[in-house]
Amino acid sequence: MAIIKVANSSKKDAIANNFSKGVANYLSHSQVQKESAEKLLEIAKNSVISLPKGTILEIGCGTGFVTKGLIKQFPDHFFDIIDISEEMLNYCANNLQISEAEKELIQFRKIDGERVKAEPHTYAAIISSFTVQWFEDIVNSLNRLINMLQPGGILLLAFPNHRSFPEWKKMCQELNLPFTRNQLPNTEEVIRKLSIPPHKIHLLEGDYTMNYENAADFFRSLKIIGAGLNLKQEKLSIPEMKRLINYWNSQCYPDQVEVSYDVTFLLIKLI
Repeated sequence: MAIIKVANSSKKDAIANNFSKGVANYLSHSQVQKESAEKLLEIAKNSVISLPKGTILEIGCGTGFVTKGLIKQFPDHFFDIIDISEEMLNYCANNLQISEAEKELIQFRKIDGERVKAEPHTYAAIISSFTVQWFEDIVNSLNRLINMLQPGGILLLAFPNHRSFPEWKKMCQELNLPFTRNQLPNTEEVIRKLSIPPHKIHLLEGDYTMNYENAADFFRSLKIIGAGLNLKQEKLSIPEMKRLINYWNSQCYPDQVEVSYDVTFLLIKLI
């Protein structure tokens, strides 16, 4: 299971470095990602009766939430497992707990999902959970990935959409502070702009609510797992951040701070 490396852009290097730093704490601070991965695998199990022969590409394996399930569900396929973070990739490769025969069917590559290159009709399936929201050009990137699918192949994605974190947004609006959450995909807009061959689309959305002792713990949790990188030009100053945290806490006292994720599950099957 050798790991192949491909260089990233400077912005993507920052993303990779952040997630690499968070690998040790990812499992204990990524409940929404874990639950979304379980839902994604459930959709795959219930919706995908059969796949064409060929390779399954997983983009952004992380610590292996989805990877383990895919290997069980599709034991006869070869797997191309990629992640932008070498540490995440190594963790996934070293902790799968699979047989030597199964290891022979897996290739691990350190590569950005937007930089994957393949001939048309290469993959039987392309699957990704909580990764495509980091793409710089999600529509063109997804179009390229769809073009890599075999007839009958599937693109299966889970990602937090633009409706996520309404509580954070509300606090910023009430304080007249910039809402500095990274831009997240608008699902309907993305689907509308895709150039897809004859296909079937299945679209689901899931709401997940996380509770934190205070607002600072929420922001700390994002940083701990590597998801706290601010890609926006506009950032809060330290006094503004303290003001936001204190105000958010005051609006929730004595209860915990609630933060909502709106997650899109998108299945596109070529016909």
